[in-house]
Amino acid sequence: MQKRIDPFLTMASLYLSVGLLALLGRLTTGMGLTETLPRLRWLLIHFVTIGAMTQALFGLLPSLLASVGATESRPTNASRWRQWLLLNVGFPTLLVGMAAGSTTTAVVGGSFVLLALVSLTVTVFRLSSRPRGRLGRFYRTAPWFLVVGVSMAFGMLLDVHGPGGYFGSIEAHVHANVWGFLALVAAGTLLHLVPALDGTTLRYPTLVPVTYWGLTLGAIGLVSGPWLAFHALTFGGLSVYVVGTVALLVNVVGTRRASGCRPDARIGHVLGAYLWLVVPVPFAPLVLLFPTVVPGAPIETAAINGLVFGWMLQLAMAFLPVAAASTDGRPWSFDLEAAAERAISPSWVELGSLNVGMVAIWLTALPPFSGIADALTLGGFSLVALAWGVFLRELWTALVADSGRGGNVSERPRSTGESAAD
Repeated sequence: MQKRIDPFLTMASLYLSVGLLALLGRLTTGMGLTETLPRLRWLLIHFVTIGAMTQALFGLLPSLLASVGATESRPTNASRWRQWLLLNVGFPTLLVGMAAGSTTTAVVGGSFVLLALVSLTVTVFRLSSRPRGRLGRFYRTAPWFLVVGVSMAFGMLLDVHGPGGYFGSIEAHVHANVWGFLALVAAGTLLHLVPALDGTTLRYPTLVPVTYWGLTLGAIGLVSGPWLAFHALTFGGLSVYVVGTVALLVNVVGTRRASGCRPDARIGHVLGAYLWLVVPVPFAPLVLLFPTVVPGAPIETAAINGLVFGWMLQLAMAFLPVAAASTDGRPWSFDLEAAAERAISPSWVELGSLNVGMVAIWLTALPPFSGIADALTLGGFSLVALAWGVFLRELWTALVADSGRGGNVSERPRSTGESAAD
């Protein structure tokens, strides 16, 4: 049977490919071989965030709801193509506006992205009007944080801010999109996919509500605190968020150990990703309380790079090839059992290269290494580019491979991981 390629995952793969080219362009600029392009850093970041991760999550959210037992219905083709069109008209327009410094163009592009998001949110809630299972609420809550994050972006473009000013809006924007939207989807997906791919059950189902409420309430504090310039709310949200994250990792590691499977690079990517998510945690209070002593700007730059390339990109490396391999020939759906047979496991070279690169990038934020910061940045992003290239080869291979590969997947036992979490 000829495999049908998911249009959202195809666009995510294309944007990741363009993002790698942008990173290579940044490296040539750092070596003095080319002239710098305006706003290249932020364009590169948005290739990964809106360009790749948002595309992938738009494509996968309805299928993820179905796979965790939250819905038995399917979205219409018309609604899904409408979302795809709005997103893929809006994002390039937004990029053009950012590159050209045109607020009007950027606002028009952002408006299309917001319309696509509203349409997706309606789809998600229609599909889960009678939700079943604890994991479905991760996916139902996540889009609301993206709505807030996009609204904060409009505030920055139009110079409309809360008590926290422009920098408070930036923090709220990043926290809503990353620590809220993406983190909730990632948590629900990890709690489902790790036991499903190993053919086992979730090790600690009672920790699922701890993860959900820890991430949700923590993200609310992390978004509202900077916007309101209320540090106590930010610190409180951060503390609660750490509790939810620890509960998630205990479940992931415990499930993996209980399954008897050997350690692999995919779980290494998960653990590495969450390492770079929590690295900024001890720095945040210091930057806020001692701004004249602790170098806030370098730490903020390293933290954003860590969230985008250390966390987001690394989670994509762990699971996007699985999602791409799992499309089963029907639109807007995937088959996890088939994915377990067909998906290419990430390589250890990819894992090591990316995480060593992130160590180098984070060292640039520390005063003892300020004298060699440029060299560390160049070396760190070179290693990230190497891992990125290996990942793209795996992703495109999984995306276009014929669905008949991998043998008879129907003989593989169906996972009962979600039933244990209900």
